[in-house]
Amino acid sequence: MATTRKKVKVIGTETYIKQETGELTEMQVVSIEERDANFHKIWLEHIIHSMDIIGNQKIRFAFWLIDQMNSDNQITMTYRQMSDKSGVSLDTVQRTIKALTDSGFLKRYNIGVYQVNPDVIFKGGKNSRMNVLLEYNSIGKDE
Repeated sequence: MATTRKKVKVIGTETYIKQETGELTEMQVVSIEERDANFHKIWLEHIIHSMDIIGNQKIRFAFWLIDQMNSDNQITMTYRQMSDKSGVSLDTVQRTIKALTDSGFLKRYNIGVYQVNPDVIFKGGKNSRMNVLLEYNSIGKDE
């Protein structure tokens, strides 16, 4: 399955000068741009609202976590802070974090710092996502 696709745009013809001979050469100019492909666009606010209506505390907490991510897909809070700010019990926070970590959705980066897998969800462009993905994949490799 392709994760990017290329957009080819024909710009037209332009005349170039060969540096060695000074000869004029007409060339076809094409612009190639790589773009993300095979992704679904999700309007998170609507999904969260819908899941909040039908979901349980774990689902509500998981969507709350997504809403708390910074630009590096990180959430910087202790379990207690998450519980207090989300209004979810400490026990539910602990069980949900463990389940999300076991499933590969989340990794513990440091004490009180977690990172959501950028292959699952990411807000931003391809280059930013690739940088965060490299960081995410390196978490825990030094242990």
